[in-house]
Amino acid sequence: MSSLRDSPVGSLVPIAGFDARFDEEYQAESFVPADLPGRIDLPASAWMVVSEANAELGRLDAAASLIPNPQLVTRIATRREAVGTSALEGTYAELTDLFAAEVLPFEEQEAEVAPNVREVMNYARAADAAYGWIGERPITLGMLASLQAEIVRGTDSDGPEAGSIRQSQVFIGAKNRRVSKARFIPPPPGDQLRAMCERWVDWLRAVEPVEQIQLIARVAMAHYQFETLHPFTDGNGRVGRLVAILQLMHEGALRSPVLSVSPWLKDRADEYRDHLLAVSTTGDWAPWIEFFAHGVRAEARSGHERIMRLLALRGQLGDIVRSALPRARLALEIADDLIAYPILSVSDAQRRYGRSNQANRNAIGSLIELGVLEPYTDSAYDRLFWNRRVFQIIDS
Repeated sequence: MSSLRDSPVGSLVPIAGFDARFDEEYQAESFVPADLPGRIDLPASAWMVVSEANAELGRLDAAASLIPNPQLVTRIATRREAVGTSALEGTYAELTDLFAAEVLPFEEQEAEVAPNVREVMNYARAADAAYGWIGERPITLGMLASLQAEIVRGTDSDGPEAGSIRQSQVFIGAKNRRVSKARFIPPPPGDQLRAMCERWVDWLRAVEPVEQIQLIARVAMAHYQFETLHPFTDGNGRVGRLVAILQLMHEGALRSPVLSVSPWLKDRADEYRDHLLAVSTTGDWAPWIEFFAHGVRAEARSGHERIMRLLALRGQLGDIVRSALPRARLALEIADDLIAYPILSVSDAQRRYGRSNQANRNAIGSLIELGVLEPYTDSAYDRLFWNRRVFQIIDS
């Protein structure tokens, strides 16, 4: 924390308390960031990357907008984001495990799904809710508190402070170490923290930054401030990265949530954290904004390619079913939705499409015979089936 003593964008304030882990009192300094500026100067190199990222984002949005049912591709993007953003916080799950777990009825998930997968599912559920809300209302602290509560639901962090601005001090990088060894100490709790969070929300829609700072740069700046404030006891990284997508949607850069930046950030986790800390240390926004814009550009470009390949696969699967089974309407419906629901069971299909259990069983059996589906598990009861080509496209 000593490197922050001369920060041009914040100040250190003394804190003290008791660390029950080591049964000792502590004295330290926490970093209190200044409010975000209304305008910034960026070098041409940063603006060029931001401009390229914006263009790729437009291509991605245009591709998704041409699909009659955008959920066919947004569901994949949201699940990729769920896996990536959770991995950044040390919670790991395979994408196939997430899709397989979501086949189960909600009431069975707690008993049947591993805790790490349930935590990733929490994020996916929170994101789905947030994307529905953002079209009707702006980002608020209340909205983010509700999302944080859902993300930590059923985890070790699901306690009295879940779903509210924290009332306790938190430390970054001190999980098994003394407070003096923390990588970063966010502002102390209390009325000042809430007031800073409220001013952060106001900045998101303030006239001057909206007019003077390009959107992707603003998203990067908002993300830095949110992570630096660390409003909640846990889940700040996941909520903060979700806010980035919500900003892009609320301001019309994305009409549906088809961007997932966290997988790119996960592959550069140390660099990501170093850039955020460097803003506090130096006050220089350019390296962080340029880094973030690189991520948006790369993921928007690969997201566009993924959408095109998934839609091509959907067309191929539909042609197979229509050619072999011209009257099999249910089988075609299932095949058409495989790019969004690539793992399913008979009972899952029955919940989604209606019809009888036997009708869904027959449709899935026909798709297996055509090679459109294959068994995913060997369970005798309510077996799972999948199309592995969907995951090959997602993972490529």
